[in-house]
Amino acid sequence: MRILDSGLLYKNITGRQKQLMETGHVGRCEIIVRQNGTKIFHESFGCEKNLLYRLASMTKPVTAAVVLSEVQRGRLSLEDKVSKFLKGFADQYVGTLDENGNVIPKEKVRNEITVKMLLNHTSGLLSDIGGPGEAQERDMTAEDRKNLTAVTNYFEHVLLSFQPGETAFYSATGAFDAAARIVELTSGMPFNEYIDQYIMKPLGISDITFVPSEEQWGRMSQMHYFDGQKVWYEDTGRTIFEGFPLTYYCGGAGLAGTADAYSEFAEMLLNEGGLRGTAVLEPESVRRMKTPYVPISGDRNDAQWWGLGVRVIANDRYTLPKGCFGWSGAYGSHFWVDPENRITAVYMKNSRYDGGAGAQSSAWFEEDVAHSFQ
Repeated sequence: MRILDSGLLYKNITGRQKQLMETGHVGRCEIIVRQNGTKIFHESFGCEKNLLYRLASMTKPVTAAVVLSEVQRGRLSLEDKVSKFLKGFADQYVGTLDENGNVIPKEKVRNEITVKMLLNHTSGLLSDIGGPGEAQERDMTAEDRKNLTAVTNYFEHVLLSFQPGETAFYSATGAFDAAARIVELTSGMPFNEYIDQYIMKPLGISDITFVPSEEQWGRMSQMHYFDGQKVWYEDTGRTIFEGFPLTYYCGGAGLAGTADAYSEFAEMLLNEGGLRGTAVLEPESVRRMKTPYVPISGDRNDAQWWGLGVRVIANDRYTLPKGCFGWSGAYGSHFWVDPENRITAVYMKNSRYDGGAGAQSSAWFEEDVAHSFQ
């Protein structure tokens, strides 16, 4: 195990963040790095600590943990066909676009979508850019996004982007919404209540939620904007992701949380399911989560693979060590767990300028930590 130099870490991170804030590329943010369970870096930039941030796709690891919790309880299996719970998934077709941009059937599905496929981006459910998935997601109405029931009712009639299990492409919300709805059906509980009862409350985490309290709304971070010259912030209203209603517990992007709370969740994953003597997942569940199942397209070094709800570093040709796993959010948040060096790192920000898995600020954060070992 390599040990981080706390002084060097402070120099690398604070120097970078101050520079990025001066140029406008990064707005208000909060960063926590732990090693062996101890915070060795915790600073906020441009704001007070303990703000809530819209997590966007950093919701996905939480949803994956919840599904694995249900697997442990014997109420579902990763190999279960989705049609066991959502009947419309039994007779699906792959789609394509005709010359006018209309979505039309191409061929019948050869292998039905499984629960595991939902979590490792191999389902084909709304999984493309500029193809049938994006077109059908764009056609969803406010009524279609009223809640998880309405969302999955819509999904039962969509055409898939590709044959399930035969390739992988990122599913922004669709696949994880289907997974969340399955948990509601197997447990008999609303998805938000399940997360609180079986994951967050046992861990002592109160600041990760689908439905913020009045006090939490008062701590919600504003959205950062930058047009290349001017920086400004806006209050985006009482919604977590893209204007979705709070009755829609979006399994792919619907949570808000603080850096501290998410750092605790990451520590649970580092400890293979437990925190401060309380276990919410079995070690085997976390091992399944961080297993590299299929490569992420576009990575020339073949280093980044999909686990269950997370990206996994599968070789030594990447900034972070092999075995690290985590994910990012569309508004710029980022985290990873480094099992070999017993590190968790969380970077919270909400920005319309630099977000998502390819955010340059996230890559620089990885570099700053990776270059801070003794």
